[in-house]
Amino acid sequence: MDPPIAEKSKTPWYFAIIPSNMATGSSTVLSTLLALNLGATVTEIGVLSAANAAATIIFSTIWGKLSDSSGTRKKYLLIIFFALIPIFLILSLVNSVSQLILSYSVLAIFTSGIAPIATMLAVESCKSKNWEGEVARYNSISSIGNIFGLVMNSAVAVFLKVSWLFYISSFSCLIAALMLWRLAEEPEITLERQAFPIRSLRNAEKFLSSIFHFLDIRQIRIPKVRKFKLKPLQLLFLACFVQWTGIYFFSVGETPLMKALGMPDSLILALNASASLISIFAFSKIVPSLKQSRGNLINTATIWRSILILGWAGTSLLLVYAIPYAFVFPFLLGTIWPISFAMIWLPIVTHAISSSPPNEKSATQGVLISSTAIANAIGAILGGFVISTFGYTIGFISAAVITLLSAPIFSRSLVDIT
Repeated sequence: MDPPIAEKSKTPWYFAIIPSNMATGSSTVLSTLLALNLGATVTEIGVLSAANAAATIIFSTIWGKLSDSSGTRKKYLLIIFFALIPIFLILSLVNSVSQLILSYSVLAIFTSGIAPIATMLAVESCKSKNWEGEVARYNSISSIGNIFGLVMNSAVAVFLKVSWLFYISSFSCLIAALMLWRLAEEPEITLERQAFPIRSLRNAEKFLSSIFHFLDIRQIRIPKVRKFKLKPLQLLFLACFVQWTGIYFFSVGETPLMKALGMPDSLILALNASASLISIFAFSKIVPSLKQSRGNLINTATIWRSILILGWAGTSLLLVYAIPYAFVFPFLLGTIWPISFAMIWLPIVTHAISSSPPNEKSATQGVLISSTAIANAIGAILGGFVISTFGYTIGFISAAVITLLSAPIFSRSLVDIT
């Protein structure tokens, strides 16, 4: 059945996400390729990813809290989009790995706020009770932006250096800002929150302190002193941290391995475009059609992600036993990967939203992103060191084991997930 007309009128602002994701969706692979072209080692790639993650850890929670406490979403998205325009221009001008690490970290200060704010704008703009479907739609449209950006960059990279592609990213952010300004509206009645006057940054500081307390490992007492039981939502964040530590442990070596196998920049970008295309169908069609509980989807996806990483470990053996058309194996693994991601991320996000306290919906999304960002920082550093020291095969096997270790933690957190 078609959604009500009132609900349809709220959806055009989604199209502003397409040009923004054309820029931000390509930023990770473009920065990695630029670093490799500048002569970076796998260890330096790990530092690049970790520095970006460190900025995300801090600012995703701040952006989420500012958006919650001020009662506005659109304004902060506009600030972010306009700030990204000069940052991408700076990235196009860097000529050393250290400059790239610094610029890429500044980029994360602003990109970290997009998901927690835009996700809640999508949820609160939905007039029906089917807000979970609205989250899926938002992710699908985000993937469209990724595809357009990666396809365009794949074609342009055949003729131009990677650094020139950041000019396109800067222009895309300008288009996104103008579209959001014209198309988006603040929801009159937001989901389980009331609009408050704009607070000072002290609110963000207090919230950041509460986040560190929320995730503080010191809360887990030794049984002899005090028995402490983590809440389901806290366990969910912990499970995400463990799994994404394994994911980023692996991903720091993914692009360098493809370069080592002789794949050109344009082909690597094309692989990412193919994965984004699959992601659209995964979020909009495949996962919603699966007749499984959220918990079963998460457990199944965890197993599949571990198996796929082991597949990359096998692919790394092609560095020793070279065969023609070796790029086929990364393409096969890379196109299956987004399905497993959709299977795990959609139920995690919807559960986090439904389980979070009133007036903290966007902030909870910020905490969720922070938990994966902390994993990014730790996993990237460890992965870069292990892969540089012991090679891709050992590094990827280690990443698969770490990823699988999150399964029992998820099982404990999924009691209330249906």
